[in-house]
Amino acid sequence: MSQPDDSSLLELLDLAFDALCASRVSDWVDPDRVLAAADLALTPERVTGWHTRLMVPLRTRLLARAAKSDIKLGAWLPAGATASLTELLGQPVRLPRKAIDEMVASEQVRETVRTTLQETLSSLVSKVIAGAPGAGVSGGLRDALSWGARAAASAGKGILGGLGGSLQDRVREVIDGSMAMVQRRIAERLASEETARALGARRQKLFLSTLEKTEAEAAEALGRVPHEHLDSLAPQVIAHNLARPEVREGLKAELHAVLEDLSRHTVGELLDQAGLRDATRQWLHAHGLPFARTLARSAPFIAR
Repeated sequence: MSQPDDSSLLELLDLAFDALCASRVSDWVDPDRVLAAADLALTPERVTGWHTRLMVPLRTRLLARAAKSDIKLGAWLPAGATASLTELLGQPVRLPRKAIDEMVASEQVRETVRTTLQETLSSLVSKVIAGAPGAGVSGGLRDALSWGARAAASAGKGILGGLGGSLQDRVREVIDGSMAMVQRRIAERLASEETARALGARRQKLFLSTLEKTEAEAAEALGRVPHEHLDSLAPQVIAHNLARPEVREGLKAELHAVLEDLSRHTVGELLDQAGLRDATRQWLHAHGLPFARTLARSAPFIAR
């Protein structure tokens, strides 16, 4: 059997390419087989191997290159995109009312409010007692404050801890009664338009200040990320989620949806839409021809 020359091999490659362009993606891709391939390729051991071999060195090279750069991060965005994002990020940020109510009602906030009220009342009572030997203070309040002064003078006792009796109970009632009002006002302030505008302005300022940072500063910040710890978690997370039935069903459904959309056109039409039909043919000529030559000269091919 005579060996085909380059002209014949190119003709054969063009025939194969034209046949491929006339087919559809669904002729080549089966969602069930894609999931089966993912199960084989994305085991923790294989993900770790590929990540260590490719992604870690890539990250190291990128960070090392960026560490030497004084180019500002703003260079990554064209002027129009920067202006658009600046306007977008400067818009008011309205916090979800449910999140506000949950935060304000949290034990941490309640304790902070209680402590603040207690300290405020303690300071107020201390100041009044310190400057009030009796003048200008009438009736029961003068008596209570005088009694409070004596209590405050007791060794090792704070204002509220030393008040005891009815005055201590009254102060606690004031604090308890004020809690709901203070929490309500905090919630109203957080939900206000003024706060929304302030948050938007702060977000916009953060964005603009980030654009002024250099790639070296960004690399330094990224260098503080615990990459080694995250690298060890990624394979486990991928395997865990790939084994979840709901994730598999979701992936399968999405694969079917994408294939259905892409298969409305032939492979050739998709290449035309991407502007790549001629480039792909040229690539096939450049890289497929040497392969075809080797195949045509191989013993099994000649034996046929």
